[in-house]
Amino acid sequence: MTHDKLIERTFPLYEVNLFAEFDMAFQMGSRELRERLRKLLGPYLKAYRPPRINNLMYYPARIPPSATRAVTLASILNYNLAITKEIFLKALGLENARQLAQKMNATITFYMADPDRDLVKDLVKRYLGKESKDIVVVDPMAGGGSIPLEALRLGFRTIAGDYNPVAYLLLRATIEFPAKYGRKLLSLLEHEAKNLMEYARKELGGFYAEDVKAYICFISSVHSCGGIVPLVKHAILSKKKSIYVKPDINKDRKMLSFQITTKPHIFSPSPCPYCERSVTESEIREKWVQEHIKLINDLLDGKVERSKDTPKVYVLAAAYISKGRYRAPNGNDIKLLIKAAEELARSALREREEGRDIGDYLPIAEIPSDNNVFNNLRRYGFKYWYQLFTPRQLLALYKLVKYVRTRAEALSKAYGELGAAVALYLALALAKTFNYCNILTQWHPGSEVIRDLAGSQYALGREVELGYDYIDGSVLVTLSWALEAEEEEEGLEEEEVETTRGGILPVVRFLCNKLEGLWKEGLDAVYMWDARELDKHLPEKSMDLINVDPPYYDQHDYTGITEYFWVIMQQALWPVLDVLFPRDRVKIGNWSPYDSEVPRGIEIKGKPSKTGLSEFGRGFKAFLEAASKVLKDDGLLVVWYAYGKLEGWEELFRLFYETGYGVTKTWQVWSQSRQRRVALQKAAFFTSMVIVARPRYQRRIIVSYSDPVFIDDVRTSVERSIDTLISMYGLDVLKEALVTSIA
Repeated sequence: MTHDKLIERTFPLYEVNLFAEFDMAFQMGSRELRERLRKLLGPYLKAYRPPRINNLMYYPARIPPSATRAVTLASILNYNLAITKEIFLKALGLENARQLAQKMNATITFYMADPDRDLVKDLVKRYLGKESKDIVVVDPMAGGGSIPLEALRLGFRTIAGDYNPVAYLLLRATIEFPAKYGRKLLSLLEHEAKNLMEYARKELGGFYAEDVKAYICFISSVHSCGGIVPLVKHAILSKKKSIYVKPDINKDRKMLSFQITTKPHIFSPSPCPYCERSVTESEIREKWVQEHIKLINDLLDGKVERSKDTPKVYVLAAAYISKGRYRAPNGNDIKLLIKAAEELARSALREREEGRDIGDYLPIAEIPSDNNVFNNLRRYGFKYWYQLFTPRQLLALYKLVKYVRTRAEALSKAYGELGAAVALYLALALAKTFNYCNILTQWHPGSEVIRDLAGSQYALGREVELGYDYIDGSVLVTLSWALEAEEEEEGLEEEEVETTRGGILPVVRFLCNKLEGLWKEGLDAVYMWDARELDKHLPEKSMDLINVDPPYYDQHDYTGITEYFWVIMQQALWPVLDVLFPRDRVKIGNWSPYDSEVPRGIEIKGKPSKTGLSEFGRGFKAFLEAASKVLKDDGLLVVWYAYGKLEGWEELFRLFYETGYGVTKTWQVWSQSRQRRVALQKAAFFTSMVIVARPRYQRRIIVSYSDPVFIDDVRTSVERSIDTLISMYGLDVLKEALVTSIA
């Protein structure tokens, strides 16, 4: 006999959405949101930035852990009147959250507190007749890991997978290694992170001015008259304090300098500000790319003398000191720029003298021609990944990658998989750092921060373009932020959930504290696989729940954007790739971790089609068919879905029907950040539809959408959803509960 699951009948939508929105809020969330949370948790005033799993490293489209915990548990438990809303929320960890909020005098969410695993275990035993560890939850497109993280914390057997090597490594770093190694991992990582920072300061400190955090640079080229023409468009440095950078042209001496001013001004690179002859933006940009690539190649070839040309190619316009504080570049800044280029060339010579190639430590692979995120760059002449860095950035990348690679080999020999795991977090720190240190970054005058490659251009347009300005930031500052490895003051009591600036160490500390001892060796697992072939890797009718947040058509290009990070991490982890990608975990044929490209032809993506099945539809249909084969007779498929075009919804539900699923319930759950850049620029979804479906469902034949049988079924379903919500919350919270629940 098949029982209705809790999620098919009732769900504490208001409380879950409240916690989920706070999970996704940047830093502290709005005052209104915090006030609503205080009514639920208690009158605790402090708000702070907790360590979130997305702080490990950028990955697109993460969903809130608090919500995934609730959806997972509600999808496992059978519906029973004895499981009241209060009992369910207690199992999720509401009482633990209240106690933690009181202890810390802070506003927190389910994610920051543990679930009540003893109560979960009791409910599973009482109403399902099973042990929690015998419940199998699978996320076959797990991405950043929100779903499997919370399934593991609930005590269920957890299986996660993804086709993408960056996602696969993030899953191991987020879930497996903290749960498997706990405080041993943390202790070793803290030691290695401190040593990495000490090495970086020693080896790179001499190439940055002590008072400067970042240089704002303009793409510029030498005109035929001999003057350097900057491609200036965004001359504002600080909107709050009305600070601008102004090019100062000396026509007689053909000299370019810059002034920091509080007066707005107009500058045009066309016609040439020196000789007034014609020059276009495209000519300036194309010539700069040619000069940049030639100079980089010469330096990597060991031509030290070319370093003197660095200031002509990489034009420093303004030095950022702190919020509202800037200065014009000076002679010392120029000397440091040249010094870094000299060291890059000398490093290339030293490697050659020792029988190695500096390219062994750099992302020298070609940017794939079918990488649509970076494809625009190829028309300017960019062909290889290493060309996306200035000489100073490339020097830092070389030295840090070489260091991490050396440590990875030593740690693996000394500690086995634990050592490789520690090296993985160091490699993540490099990937995170060089998201902010490349020629595709931009300056944000509103916040006075660097707009990273992934969070600026890609976030808005799903592709990157060579802009007008770029940022040559201090790698020391960025790496310090990325790691956040500073030692705490002696005598301070360790917080259960510490505040963070967004670094890796606080996240690992949190994960080790919450997950240690939960990994069930031989049961829990992380795989790199093709979700369309799930039935090849999992036994038939063996899974209790498949909970997945899949790609939505062409909404993200996961392959395109993560390929940039993969080539950096791959170089740093080269000696331990076999340890991190053991054969029994990699289920994708014709791909090796030594390949510079992310696997092709596996990602489920594509634009909706108005006629016939889309490319996305073909891939998702194959996944649905495979999932149906591995789900138990009483198992559920839960799909998180948010897409802005009607045809995408029509195709999705048609696929459910054609593959034999019955959609038994939907809930609208908060899943996005209000502060993400796309939402600040244009209309965007903040919620996902959580679609609950059963495989091998008995079909009900209808003639058309106007069929009375269909209309009555919809009416009954809507009435039941509204009755459920009103019985829990009353009429006054229907808006907050986001009632859009048509089965």
